[in-house]
Amino acid sequence: MPTGTGHIDSYTYLKAASNFIAHPSQLYDRAHLQLGVAYARDAFVHPPSGLLPYLPLVPLVHLAGMPVAASAWSVIDLTSLIAAVIIWGRRLGLSWLALGAATLVISLSNSLGSEIDQGQINGLVLLLFALAQLRLPRLVTGLFLGLALAVKPVSFIALLVPILRRQPAITGAAIAPLVALNFPLILLIGFGPTLFYFGQVLPFFAEYPLRSRFNISLASVLQTWLGGGPLAQSIPYSVQAPQTLIAIAIFWASRLAAIAIWIRAGVDRGIDMTVAFALALATVPLSPTVWPHYLVYVFPLALATLAAPRATVRVGGALALLLMLWHGRLDGLWVGISVLWVAAAVFVFAPSGRRNGNARRFRRPAPVDALSSTSAKPNRS
Repeated sequence: MPTGTGHIDSYTYLKAASNFIAHPSQLYDRAHLQLGVAYARDAFVHPPSGLLPYLPLVPLVHLAGMPVAASAWSVIDLTSLIAAVIIWGRRLGLSWLALGAATLVISLSNSLGSEIDQGQINGLVLLLFALAQLRLPRLVTGLFLGLALAVKPVSFIALLVPILRRQPAITGAAIAPLVALNFPLILLIGFGPTLFYFGQVLPFFAEYPLRSRFNISLASVLQTWLGGGPLAQSIPYSVQAPQTLIAIAIFWASRLAAIAIWIRAGVDRGIDMTVAFALALATVPLSPTVWPHYLVYVFPLALATLAAPRATVRVGGALALLLMLWHGRLDGLWVGISVLWVAAAVFVFAPSGRRNGNARRFRRPAPVDALSSTSAKPNRS
């Protein structure tokens, strides 16, 4: 459980929620300390709606103390994550035996351990995405998507999936809760701090990687492996990584390949929409800063590969999950990520995955995705 004196995310969020009740305009005061430095500071850097899951725990903070409240949150998050894995797996058509084995491996993975240790919120986000899959193709799907992104804006490209599937109303329904949840909080925070957050804090994290041995983003790993070693925190944050030609080439080739795979899944109406969402979530590891707990977002894609029709894809997905058990040097987790993306590429592009000329199906029947009304297939979140 997240107790101790180190930098623990749930402590940061709970302190921000506690302070917000008395001083809402000070929500982003500490975020000023983050700008201009290349290392992580103890500051709340989520959108205003990111406070909402923590506000109900504020009384517990005052009654029982921060460690108890943080532990309570970790129980909620872990329960949400396991529920999300089960929902994704069953939606994709995995048997209970296969899903049970996958869940066991996930529960022992490095990223889930980091999720618990840091008191993170990614389990709840995954659950909201999973609930969105259950409601496809109803408009309430958009409601759950919006709630997930309001809690933590991990993958806004997921909003493009319904548009690519010619269901823009779902995207519109997702934007509604984003606005509805944030607007009242913005009135309390004030427009000055809000403009500071959306105009400076968000762009900072979107562009500049934080320097830490725990940052296993693609840019940081390539800088370590092929760029001459990790950049020191004392080097100005504006100095980008990686810095060698071969590392830069691999970096952009990997990004473009991931986008191509996702677009193919997004526009191919023979692929279940759940897989397209899974791929959208799995693009998180390509962001400038990736802590180990971010890798929980690749779990739905791993489940999708386990449910694929090709044996080679299923083997690749299983191997990727097993490699997520790695507890050595953190950049070693990229071996599993690489295997998973190769399996995903084969799954999305391999012609043998199609039947009747235009329908890609999973091994077991699952609810028909009405957004692809001419084919039936399982899925994941």
